[in-house]
Amino acid sequence: MIEVVLFDIDGVLTDGTLYIGPDGEETKRIAFKDIDAIFELKRAGIKIGFISGENNRFTDFVKKRFSPDYFVAGTKDKLASFRELSRREGFDESKVCFVGDSKKDMELLEYLRYSFAPCDADDEVRRCAGLVTQAERGCGVICEVARYVLQKPGSARTPAGDTELVRDRLKEHDRVMEALLEDPDRLAVIAAAAEVATEALRQDGTLFFCGNGGSAADSQHIATEMVSSFLLKRRALAAEALTVNTSTLTAVGNDTSFDEVFSRQLEARGHRGDVLFAISTSGNSKNITRVLETARSMGITTIGMTGNNEGCLVRALSDHCISVPSGSTPRIQEAHIAIAHIICEIIEKNLAG
Repeated sequence: MIEVVLFDIDGVLTDGTLYIGPDGEETKRIAFKDIDAIFELKRAGIKIGFISGENNRFTDFVKKRFSPDYFVAGTKDKLASFRELSRREGFDESKVCFVGDSKKDMELLEYLRYSFAPCDADDEVRRCAGLVTQAERGCGVICEVARYVLQKPGSARTPAGDTELVRDRLKEHDRVMEALLEDPDRLAVIAAAAEVATEALRQDGTLFFCGNGGSAADSQHIATEMVSSFLLKRRALAAEALTVNTSTLTAVGNDTSFDEVFSRQLEARGHRGDVLFAISTSGNSKNITRVLETARSMGITTIGMTGNNEGCLVRALSDHCISVPSGSTPRIQEAHIAIAHIICEIIEKNLAG
């Protein structure tokens, strides 16, 4: 059972944005539902605290407004501050959770068994957290954490809690797909990518796919749909995943750089008129940006698949960029495979319908 919940302030309690009022006063914004959630935790007997790198008028306001059981401000090392607090208060650290969103929170997020990060935090921060919330920074993160904590009477979630989590994640998935459905520009990019791929195959070109981790599995999945079949019986279509030759991957990674594992293969096998699908949820994976650069230099059309990352390199380097309107890696990957299936269906319709 979680007995203590510790929060970062900027990016968790607030959205991390500084607002200037008409009188020039600097302030920050807190969601009402998060305020209510903090007091709900307190009423349930859960001790709360804040560990912040800031120490200013706003942190003073937070301390006064919420009367936390524990309050650390102006710390440069949150893990060290937590350890000192734990030693002083005699915490059972297996019953403490921390909610953070920044790179300064990563060590503490990794250290504790229970830790949470908002879905729009940086990839490396989310990877350090035990759980990633559905909510974004400053807008319901604390509410979601409170719901999780108060549904945990023991060390494992109850079946009712698991059912609620299932429902929440399916709703989150639906919201992402609905956002895609309502955005004509994103739909047009998906259709354009399918047409580009169709034309390449008509001209005896090859479709190449690459990505890391789950996106590597998606690359193999989509290439297989092309070579084997998707919905129709038809001829095999030329498609290749650059993620499957372990000898090449390990040789290039060891002898040159892991950043080159896809670009070297494309350099060896690709030709002008081919199409590269480069998948990266973060939009900045180095081996993906490198292969996009190589494709451009070879006259290969590039189709990026990423998340809602406006300034990412995949977007900048792709002729067509399919971006999923989400900051949550699982939701982005779910949308990627749905989009890929649609592209497969359009290609089959065009070539064998």
